[in-house]
Amino acid sequence: MSLESCPRLTAAWLLTVMLPLAGGCASPYRADQGALYGGLGGAGIGALVGEAVNQPLAGAAIGAAVGTLSGAAVGASLDDIEARNRAEIAARLGRPAPVGAVTVTDVIAMTQAGVSEPVIVNHIRAHGVAAPPGTNDLITLQSNGVSAGVIQAMQTSPGPAVVVGPGSAPMPPPVIIERHYWDDPWSHHP
Repeated sequence: MSLESCPRLTAAWLLTVMLPLAGGCASPYRADQGALYGGLGGAGIGALVGEAVNQPLAGAAIGAAVGTLSGAAVGASLDDIEARNRAEIAARLGRPAPVGAVTVTDVIAMTQAGVSEPVIVNHIRAHGVAAPPGTNDLITLQSNGVSAGVIQAMQTSPGPAVVVGPGSAPMPPPVIIERHYWDDPWSHHP
């Protein structure tokens, strides 16, 4: 029995080969992450499409290639935006942009240095907030001229973005492909 003749074996093979790769990508670059997840997603979709023409492995290979290239392109674009934002923040502050989760002090410093609202908001969304602003933080932010849009971004952004090391990245859940066959009761009766 060939691997292509059994869809369950094909899916199991794809999961066995591709999912361990996901655990090894701890790169902080979105281009790398996009290439990995685009390749995995493309392989899965390609396998499903390829199965329709009895070529799931070919479909997976083509899907992985297209997904990897597309994911890398999207990720590289996001990396470029982040680099421009960090450069503007650094130019305005006269020092490198804050590393890690954004604090109330960071936001006040960026606002007072004249960093634009969209750049501050993108920085907050990219890096998360160290802690959600409390009542006193909100008063401090507003009294230091921080815009309502930036304050809202701080309130709605998740905690710090976490980059995990190799071997400790959480694995995505497995993809389970099931085929259901049923008998049409109307086809047996005249």
